[in-house]
Order: sequence, then C-alpha cells, then structure tokens
Amino acid sequence: MPGNSNVGRPEVVSRRGVLGVSAGIAAATVLPRQSGGGGFFSGVSQSIRVGVIGCGGRGTGAAIQAAAASSDVRVVALADLYADQIASSATLLSRGLGHRFDCPEERRFIGPDCHAGLLASGVDVVLLTAPPHVRPLQMAAAIAAGAHVYCEKPVAVDLTGVQTVIAACQAARRSGLAVVSGLCHRRDGRTVQTIERIRDGWIGGQREPLLLQAHARIGLPWWRPCDPCRGEDEIRQRNWISFSEFSGGHFVEHHVDAIDRGLWALGDISPVAAVPEPAGFEAMRRSDRAGLPGDCAAFTGVRYSFADGSLLHASCTRVPIVGSRLVEMVSGSRGACDLLRHRFVPAGRPLADADTGLPRSGGMYQTTMTALIDAVVSGRTMDDGGFMCRSTLAAIAGRMAAASGREIRWDGILSPVRQDYPFHTLPDFVNGA
Repeated sequence: MPGNSNVGRPEVVSRRGVLGVSAGIAAATVLPRQSGGGGFFSGVSQSIRVGVIGCGGRGTGAAIQAAAASSDVRVVALADLYADQIASSATLLSRGLGHRFDCPEERRFIGPDCHAGLLASGVDVVLLTAPPHVRPLQMAAAIAAGAHVYCEKPVAVDLTGVQTVIAACQAARRSGLAVVSGLCHRRDGRTVQTIERIRDGWIGGQREPLLLQAHARIGLPWWRPCDPCRGEDEIRQRNWISFSEFSGGHFVEHHVDAIDRGLWALGDISPVAAVPEPAGFEAMRRSDRAGLPGDCAAFTGVRYSFADGSLLHASCTRVPIVGSRLVEMVSGSRGACDLLRHRFVPAGRPLADADTGLPRSGGMYQTTMTALIDAVVSGRTMDDGGFMCRSTLAAIAGRMAAASGREIRWDGILSPVRQDYPFHTLPDFVNGA
C-alpha cells in the first residue's frame, strides 16, 4: 500500500560517488535552460517536478541525469517496493543534488502500489526504472495522471504487458505527453551516424536484403545476497534480473538493445517470423542449471526473417565466464559494418583495416534524459513508443520461439491473447513499415 513511512537507516555512500554526482550537477547548471513557446513554462520561474519509480542504481542514475539536464529540475518523490532501496537512493541524491532533492518523508512511497502515491503527489515527469514486469501498469498509470515518462527497457515481459504499453503510448500521443525510451543508443551520436550510413547504402543497395548478426556471450548478472529469513518471494524480487517472470528472461532483458539496433538498421521494419536456431533449441533442452541462480534460460538463439529477404541471427548466452564476447555485424553486397565499433569495410577487406571516420560522443544516457527534459520545457514532441514496443515484442517473440522450438509469426503474435485484437491491426507506429 502506498503511504508515508520511515524508510530506515541509509546505506553508506562513498565520498567518491557523491563528489562525482556533485561535479556533474555543477557542470550542468552552468548553462541555464530557456523556456519555449507552448512549453512547460508560462513566463514565470517554475520547477520541473521529477518522481522516480524504482530506486535501484538505474533509477538513482536517471534522477541524477534529469537534474543535470536542467537547473529547473527538482527530484521531489521516490517510490520503490522496499524501504532500504529508497533510503539508499535518497542518501545519494540528497548529498549530490543538495536543495534540488526535495523529497521529504511524506513523498517517499513503499510497497506494491507505491507508484499510485507518487503519481498523486503532483509530479511532472516520471522515471520508470522498476523491474520490467511492473512497467506496463506503471506506464499506463503515469500517462493517465498526465505525466511525461522516461521508460526503461524492455517495456514489458509478456504480450499482454506490451499491449498495455501500446495503449498507453497512444493515449500519450493524444495528450501531447513526452515518452522517451531507455534504448539510449538511439541518441548516441556515433550510432546514429552509423545507422544513417547503412540506410544510405554504404554496404548495400537500399532494396537489397542484409544479413545481421547480434550475439552476446557474457557473464551472469548481479546477485544480491539476502538473509534467508526475508523469505523466498523477497529474495526473488530483489534479484529480479535472474527470474523470467520479473525480467522476461536474459534474451528479453539484456538482448533487446541489440535487437533494437538490428531493426533500426533495417529501417525500423517488423520481422515476418522468429524461428529457433536448431543448436539453440537443443542447447536449451540439454542445459543443466545446477549452480546457476534464477530460472532464466542460459542460452537463447533465434533467427528473424523479414519481408525483403533480410535475416537477423540473434543469440544471448549468460554463463559463469570471465570477460565477454559481443558481436553485432551487418553485411550487404558492398561490404559490412561493425555496429559496436562503428567500422565500415568493403567486401573482402579485413575489418581491422577499417577507419571509423566518426567522432566519438559520450554520455548517451545523459543525452537521452536531456532530450526528455528539453521536450518538456519547450513543448516539442518526443515519442519513442513505436520502436520501444516493436523491439520488446520482437525480443519476446524470439524467446517464445526458442522456448517452444517452433516458428512464431509476427502477424499473429498477439492473437492467442486477445482474438479480437490481433497484432496486424495494431497502429503503424508499432507495426513498422
């Protein structure tokens, strides 16, 4: 239940972390924001009230980035399932933001319905950084409350959840509310230029099919040791990333970024189908999870096909290893591109010889948050609903294909959930070209 609460003793925050936060805020406040016509301000000084739902590391970081985006931002409300999460976040934010962290005890909300209290407290911008299984409910509630939204990815863990987010995005469009996605590479300068060059035909004609590879072999995610007396449910909730009902599985939670880059490189089109890679399905059936935390599949491999003949091979492996191996390549008739290193090579030329030719840009998370705050101030449209829902759906379809060992067709992906609302009738902004 939402409500006021003593959130308990704060955790110790390192001096280095606080100094880093303070330096970032000081740098951001050197350049004051100007209000724009039709935007947030009405000729008088007014703060932008930001609330955070989900006060882990990502939520705290997003709040810091919001404050760094404009000196007019105030972080005024926090919400989380657990009191100690709020206490830890509040300690860091109060030390780093000073008077711009204005969140007394009565605006700190705890429990499963914590988002309701926060939304009723009067916030202008909501940062949705709680685990993904609760994002659909919180997204719908935030839009209904008239708040602008930053939504981490993935937007949901199942088909029903994606439908809820799609409806919320449609409502946001009608109300003129900004919706910005945590797929922050969409606002990374080098990645934007790389995708533009692919779509301009640097590695193949615009009507020619492309072959994409997106593979990640990485270590296990974090695990927070818990006192057994907390109970099994709380242990699972606190370690949500390793349980598919909360995270959607490693393929959805982690690999949605790579899938989104692949769909973006193809022109933001939807796949026709997702089929399990044969080796991947066998590996899932044979996998022994003894000793591995949680219940997420250690390996998921999928092949997506597209109407123009393009193919995207995607796999995600999370096992106890040192180091990681990430591959994201796009190949065409004229050459190839390494999406992660922003390197283009003609066909037959070794990748190592390629010159990037692209400037480096830092801070895609900050750039994304600044775009949201600027949109709120100026009244400009900011609508990421299409690609964030499409890419989440594609990741879920891939997980379904791998888990079932059968093809999942895009044009019928939602029909088992609601026969009267099959996917191919959903709005073009999600369905793609």
